[in-house]
Amino acid sequence: MTKKLFLLMTSMIFALVLMSGSAQAQKLSKESKNTYYFFKIVNTDFDATIVRVKETLKEQGFGVVSEINMQQKITKATGKEMDAYVILGACNPQGAYEALQLDAHIGLLLPCNIIVRDLGNGRVEVAAINPEKTMENVKKSEMKKLAKEIAAKLQLAIANV
Repeated sequence: MTKKLFLLMTSMIFALVLMSGSAQAQKLSKESKNTYYFFKIVNTDFDATIVRVKETLKEQGFGVVSEINMQQKITKATGKEMDAYVILGACNPQGAYEALQLDAHIGLLLPCNIIVRDLGNGRVEVAAINPEKTMENVKKSEMKKLAKEIAAKLQLAIANV
């Protein structure tokens, strides 16, 4: 590889890390194959992962306002078995307040959902909605800025699981 190409690539990587605010969040962003969510796969116990997700969300200013055990709900309603799967509804109170001040109907897109699902063999996926994608149709620049801030916090929470 030429020195010029190496320097160009290094500069680009450095700029991406600076823009993300975190090398871990940048790595998570690269690992995410779908733009409407961020994800990470961990090698740990399912229940321990839920506890850790709640901790990392709290570290980023989120509270968990709802918890839905989809495995139980689906099995009860359909009689069909499925792997462990929990949906956590996370809320950043300051961000939610600001969003509601900008648009009273934004509650239709809240809270931010995070899933924790058992992949088997000690592997667990943690994924969070990407608020920037959720808010794309809201035509307010202030909302887009807020969504970007919340997305960065969610990325850090997921990266730190």
